[in-house]
Amino acid sequence: MLTLEDISNRIGGALKGNPKLLVAGPSEPKLANETQLALALSDQYIKDISLGKAKAALFTKKVDWKELNLEGAIFLNRGKLALYKVNKLFYFPPKEAKGISPSAIIDETAKIGKNVNVGPFTSVGANCVIGDNVNIFSNVTIMDNVTIDNRCVLYPGVRVFENVKIGKNVTCNANAVIGSDGFSFVSDTGDGIEKVMLARTDEVKMDLNNYLKVESLGSVDIHDNVEIGANCCIDKGTISDTIIGKGTKIDNLVHIAHNVQLGRNCLICGQVGIAGSAKIGDRVVMGGQSGVGDNIEVGSDVILAGKTGLSVNAKSNQFLMGNPAMSKSRNIKSYIAFRRLPQIIKMLKK
Repeated sequence: MLTLEDISNRIGGALKGNPKLLVAGPSEPKLANETQLALALSDQYIKDISLGKAKAALFTKKVDWKELNLEGAIFLNRGKLALYKVNKLFYFPPKEAKGISPSAIIDETAKIGKNVNVGPFTSVGANCVIGDNVNIFSNVTIMDNVTIDNRCVLYPGVRVFENVKIGKNVTCNANAVIGSDGFSFVSDTGDGIEKVMLARTDEVKMDLNNYLKVESLGSVDIHDNVEIGANCCIDKGTISDTIIGKGTKIDNLVHIAHNVQLGRNCLICGQVGIAGSAKIGDRVVMGGQSGVGDNIEVGSDVILAGKTGLSVNAKSNQFLMGNPAMSKSRNIKSYIAFRRLPQIIKMLKK
């Protein structure tokens, strides 16, 4: 447990009330018990304090905390930053196996750095290079010629295929697959889907015996400070590498296809799909279930709202929404007009 004074000092807040009050962790105000810090980061949460039993609360605006029957309060600007700082204080990561587990299989040609932990039933292939202070949990598969730089964490079930490069301070959450085969096929006759796409006609007529697999000779290059969510799949490139830029954060259940180039500090939310050879700029945010077509180029500082379908190139500095994607303001106007259609049709019939 931490005192209220400890918490305030560590997060840079302004303390009021009893500095020696002990806190076991944060909580939503209405669910808080007597040892929890109520996170009153909005007006609604401030109202909810009376529903819980908290003796102390964290506020991001001026509030008469004494009227809320509290014994102490911390004031800090910026709600999301406050949540980040407090949660860091009380976060305890899963415990890794210390040292190399006896059941781990590490090829004799692999180079293992200092202070590396490798969990049970994990395998590390030939010619791999594992940096310092890397934590690899149980049941992880690292195939040949993989490079993993310092301070990375690979949680249980991660699969890393041949020749993948992973930078410093990268986190791969459970069951992520990095370097899986790209989805690239061509018809044996040339009269398959590729002919239809080139013709750009509404008529579909294909004549083929089977599809031939185009082998993926590239790999995946993940830059520093990237986080990859659980059950993500990142395909290796056909010739050149698939690239994930520095500082990019990828949510669970995301698919990034072959040859994709993903820029710096992007946020890619759950169930997003990025098709082959797409080029994504820096600081791009993709809401849940949004999708980007193959060979599409997206500029920097672009936001795709949830479920947005992008099938044409997008210039920088835009907030896009809908399918087909259009500017947020235009999409909202279109939706309002769409909802009015039944009434307009009724009026026209009169």
